[in-house]
Amino acid sequence: MPKPSKESSAQTEWFVAFGEPTRLALIRTLAAGEKTVTQLATEVGTEMVNVSHHLKIMKDAGVVTFVKDGRFMIYSLAGATVTGTTLELSHPSEVKVSLPLE
Repeated sequence: MPKPSKESSAQTEWFVAFGEPTRLALIRTLAAGEKTVTQLATEVGTEMVNVSHHLKIMKDAGVVTFVKDGRFMIYSLAGATVTGTTLELSHPSEVKVSLPLE
């Protein structure tokens, strides 16, 4: 069996970032715009430590990006486009995923 390429490994990590209910909720929440960990925890209804854990997985996979604003990290989706009630996320390799927002 051939060894997976770096690109296919990166795509796999990117897909894994969608494969958990809390992460899907965070993605859908971030589709409305950038948010801090505190805002995400409130909107998703989970503990900040859990949100931080999931955001790290999503950041490492390239699903989210962040900017530092003082003592806050403000997160946003990477490669995201919202059209009506559909969110489309694009991986740098041009793989795309569409998610309903409702």
